[in-house]
Amino acid sequence: MERAAIQGTQEPAAPAGQADPAGQADPAGQADPAGQADPAGQAGGTAPEPGHAGLVNRIPVWLLAAAAYLALGVALWWHVWTGNPAATMVCACGDPSSFVWFLDWPAYAISHGHSLFLATTAHVPAGMNLLDNTSVLALGVALAPVTWLWGPIASLNVALTLAPALSALAAYVCLRRALGLSRFAAFLGGLLFGFSPFVMRNEAVNHLQVTFQALLPLIFWCGYELAVAQRGKWWRWGLALGVLTALQFFIGSETLTITAMTAGMALLAAIAAAVFRQDALSPGGVLARRLPFAVRGFALAGAVAAVLLGYPLWFALAGPQHIKGADWAFSATNGLLRVLLPLSQSAFQQLHLPQIGYLGPAGTLGAYLGIPAIAVLVVAVIAVRRPLAKLCAVMTLAAVWLSLGATHLPVPSGGEPRWLVLPWRALDHLPVLDKITPANFSAVAVWFVAVAAALLVDRVRPGPGGQPAPSGTWLRGALTRRAAGWAGVGAISAGLVLPWLFAWPLPFTTTAVAAPSWVTHQGASLPSGAVVLFYPFPSSYLDQALVWQARSGMRFSVVGGRGLVAGPDGTVDHGLTPGTPEGTMSGLTTSYSPHSYLALPPRPTPATASAFRSALRRWKVTAVVMTGGGRAPAYARQWLTTVLGTAPTPQNGAWVWDDVQKLIS
Repeated sequence: MERAAIQGTQEPAAPAGQADPAGQADPAGQADPAGQADPAGQAGGTAPEPGHAGLVNRIPVWLLAAAAYLALGVALWWHVWTGNPAATMVCACGDPSSFVWFLDWPAYAISHGHSLFLATTAHVPAGMNLLDNTSVLALGVALAPVTWLWGPIASLNVALTLAPALSALAAYVCLRRALGLSRFAAFLGGLLFGFSPFVMRNEAVNHLQVTFQALLPLIFWCGYELAVAQRGKWWRWGLALGVLTALQFFIGSETLTITAMTAGMALLAAIAAAVFRQDALSPGGVLARRLPFAVRGFALAGAVAAVLLGYPLWFALAGPQHIKGADWAFSATNGLLRVLLPLSQSAFQQLHLPQIGYLGPAGTLGAYLGIPAIAVLVVAVIAVRRPLAKLCAVMTLAAVWLSLGATHLPVPSGGEPRWLVLPWRALDHLPVLDKITPANFSAVAVWFVAVAAALLVDRVRPGPGGQPAPSGTWLRGALTRRAAGWAGVGAISAGLVLPWLFAWPLPFTTTAVAAPSWVTHQGASLPSGAVVLFYPFPSSYLDQALVWQARSGMRFSVVGGRGLVAGPDGTVDHGLTPGTPEGTMSGLTTSYSPHSYLALPPRPTPATASAFRSALRRWKVTAVVMTGGGRAPAYARQWLTTVLGTAPTPQNGAWVWDDVQKLIS
């Protein structure tokens, strides 16, 4: 895949140490990752020394790397794992509440025989199309046993802890086995990929669909084997690529689209690089030799993905409650200075971070790569003989450029000069691409920086040294070169790891979550089919009712929710539109709306009251429950009293209207 652009110059199966057609040694041909010896032992790794047969030496190195990454994942969420993981999260608000709900749905659907793709216990009565949402279905299914045993908050915490650790481990394995890098270089690359500022920012707000990136390195590995190394059987790599593609769709379809675009650009670069070779188009040239293997493998991958994703794709694009057009009027973008400099969140961003879902201190913007990362790319292009280093630089540039979006950010806000052409402007109105958040191209940029850094460390790191060193001038020179090599490794590691790993104040801030007494008492005894209209209304960022519902085992349905649903015309409806029943409840709850302001609804007129009662009938609401919070709870209670025609009764700290259908009949 991306590696394809680098090595239009390598033979598919050159023996170890044999020069490739361009005159360079072929590091990719040293071992078969499908079953031969670990290539890292041939490419900078150190074999176990005789006599070192202790327990530590017998533990696989990848397992030690996994333990280190997992320890870092636990450190991020230290307050969770030293407290109660089943009732502790960043906050029961904003996006974290949504992901608690999303992770609970598969467990509920499997145990009750409901559809995994259409959820009907929120956004009643039509429900929401989960394949049009960031529902991370694959993670929810995998964590269903955790949800059944300890609840959805525990599942969220497990997922958030494992997401960066597994992403880092996948990168480590790819760098070791596919590219044959040393253990230290692969570990560094994995650390950078799994714990970048992009990941840290999204971990804080629980955006699992972009923090769980474990499949991206594996997809890269399969593409690299098909397009470049061509070791093993083409059908194995094609089959693996097709399955990984399908799995990624159910974790984050946006990440899959970005990865597919990146793969396409990398393959085009590979073909262009091969065409410029003198013998590329000859019968025995590079393309003629490599194309059959690659074409068969990629075709099989496409066929497998088509079979596995045929129905899910139809469901997402044309199924019940599918959404036409873009999901948001304004998508998050990066700015060029935000990429280059470790800028903190602006005052506006810090003010609205709690509405997104994080109550702790803010850190560096997720766009940040840094000038040291750019320097690593430049030095890698110069110092590393493998063409992959050049591909990393090109693809990082492309990913950063696309991440700037279609609209310039002002330079004082961390943006870029207005004369800079923004290529995303030509793409953001195309179907499917109009659903992409350009800022998420940062995930691809981080991957290529991590690969370039690993390649450079592998290049400058002193070798294991297998011969006894003679004394004298040669020894002093060797020691000087070795010291310089380790100094270079230290500079690369410190220049990237320290500003990336500590981009956010750690560990993340968390809080204990408890349901109101009404939910644990009256709510636990509601009859089957009960529908509750909560205030605060869960289509706003005050969506704690979604957590209460999920922790209760979906005992009742709720009006509204934080999902994306189709409005009357098929375009997205966030439940925030003024004048609609959902928008009215959101306006009674909060003034916050992404990119806008919600005014407090006026007192209900007879026409307004009649329309709201019609909505209550359509929703089949059985109870209206006001718990604590909201922008104007006294005014909201008065507003609802006018509409329902009677005052609520106090029940366990909540104001409740029961038998709603009888009240409005």
